[in-house]
Amino acid sequence: MTTTHPGTRPEDAPPIVPQGPARLALIAITIAVLAQILRLSGPQFAHLAESAGNATSIALILVVFLAGFAAPAIRAAAGPGGLLLAGAGGLLAVRLVVQALSPQPWLALLGTAVGMIAVVALYEAARGLSGVGFATATVAGLGVDTALRMAFGTWDPVWRSGPVEWAICLLLVGLGAAALARELSSGPVGAPGISWRDALGAAAFGPFLALQILVLSSPAFVASSGWQSLTVAHIAVATGQGLALAFLASGLAVRAVPGGVCVLGGTVLGVGAGAAAGAYAISGVAVVGIVIVGQVLAAWLLAVACRAPLRRAGDGGPVWRIDVGAALGGFLIAVMLVPYQLSAVGALPFPNNVLPGVAGIGLGALAAIAAARGGPLPARAPLRALVGGAAALVLLLGTLAFTLTKPSPDTPAADPSRLRVVTYNVHHGIDTRGRLDLAALARDIRRQRADVVLLQEVGRGSLLSGTTDVGVWLSRELGMHLIWGPAADGQFGNAILTSRRVLSSGSARMPKGDWSQIRGYVWARLDVGGRPVYVWSTRLDGGADRVADRQREIAALLRAWGGAPRTLIGGDMNSEPGSAEMSRFLDGTGLRASALGDYGPTTPEGKKIDWILGTDDLVFSDHGVHPSKASDHYPVAVTVRIGE
Repeated sequence: MTTTHPGTRPEDAPPIVPQGPARLALIAITIAVLAQILRLSGPQFAHLAESAGNATSIALILVVFLAGFAAPAIRAAAGPGGLLLAGAGGLLAVRLVVQALSPQPWLALLGTAVGMIAVVALYEAARGLSGVGFATATVAGLGVDTALRMAFGTWDPVWRSGPVEWAICLLLVGLGAAALARELSSGPVGAPGISWRDALGAAAFGPFLALQILVLSSPAFVASSGWQSLTVAHIAVATGQGLALAFLASGLAVRAVPGGVCVLGGTVLGVGAGAAAGAYAISGVAVVGIVIVGQVLAAWLLAVACRAPLRRAGDGGPVWRIDVGAALGGFLIAVMLVPYQLSAVGALPFPNNVLPGVAGIGLGALAAIAAARGGPLPARAPLRALVGGAAALVLLLGTLAFTLTKPSPDTPAADPSRLRVVTYNVHHGIDTRGRLDLAALARDIRRQRADVVLLQEVGRGSLLSGTTDVGVWLSRELGMHLIWGPAADGQFGNAILTSRRVLSSGSARMPKGDWSQIRGYVWARLDVGGRPVYVWSTRLDGGADRVADRQREIAALLRAWGGAPRTLIGGDMNSEPGSAEMSRFLDGTGLRASALGDYGPTTPEGKKIDWILGTDDLVFSDHGVHPSKASDHYPVAVTVRIGE
């Protein structure tokens, strides 16, 4: 039951509001597809920046996120039905085209622009529902989307073209198109007059969705920051979504509360999200609790904020004020996600934890605008709450599919006297064409029959990797243990994959004096023929002007190593042969390069910056650089034997 504005008269309400599951399905599917488009846009926008430059790409990105402000003109020209068709229908069409052509920068820009119009169209599709109805459909859509991508190990089906991926695409688009046709055939619901103050409630969808993509609905985020398995992480996310649905169904979500309570709720949400996300974040099991509680708080605040924009009658200004409020919400998605993505590759003037914190607080502030709207209060419905929460159990089918489809990799038998070692900067999983292609990375590693893989630029929930858990996907596909070491934040860093027994492991971050990307390293002590061998993976700062930074990072790494015997240190050192940095690594440290002579470049640009170093008690052979288009670096491999 909806609450009503004090100025609403019963006779002003339309006698018939389209009922049934079609309206909820349209909202849920549109939001699921919008989340997919925004996730695929992250890697594509990064690829665009590499080819067109940061200034040009940022300008283009901001323009497409402003596309929602064209909605009033679309409404004026084509009516409410035209707005729905352009937004929701256009987004479904883009999703189909992306599956057919694979993600590309121009499709990411187009999809984002149409998605911003779809954000506005959502409020047109939801009119006649309560704020709770809208929030329920939103959480359900995100839950189904998360379950689907969990079934694929968090690597979105949109990046692949197999029959199962196509079936998922056609199912989503088909159901969405049917729901859209049903909505259009039922005719528009009369729009209320609304003040600018109330129209701002529609902007709440922006910070809500940004938090969902970055933190709350990202199993990879929970797995990497919470140090949990991906299965446990998705169960935590699904639990939060289920509790949110139960709370919305209970009738408690729309009970009148003072605006200050909403501000308090948003502050708690923002502090929790900011504490769990970013370069200076907490980690461990506390992240699981933050995500579960955050789901409930975010859903409640969205339901409260959407009261005024979705009511069916009232006094005030024209309906396009709602369009402008929703368009502002769409732009707020960019305000949070774009700088957060930039923080993974460059400096911000503030810690990136601020961004999710501001999003949570902003969501609370926007909800406070509509918090004290009067009207009758709904009865509590504990049975409905129980049903709503229980219905969320279906989301665990994604985890079940993930578990049952685990591959059986053909792991070569280990030779106790040797190690085949590969170092590989995987560039977030993005290949030279800008595609997220984890299968190509796995093929490169398999060709080397590696026992140990030292990985850099590994995304585990990073926007640069489309929030995919690249580390877990490769570990699962190759049948190797994953040892993870966060660097820039909890979702981006270094990793080690190995088929050998791990005796101990650890990771740490390098010292840093500003808010730019923090470097780090990860190490493991492996059992090789009954003797321990230490392996380290790292990536040093890049750029000709960062020599001093690299020298400082090398010094920190050497101190952490401490001169232990039988040690391999590999990674992207961003340093050429003969450089001062490599001299610092090799002169008087007991380390030497694994390459016995000259060798080919390790990047397509002709640089030789990827290294495997080892102590004198190790014997190297078969060193090679293996050109590939799966990353902007080539894998470097060497065979290692323990000296007598």
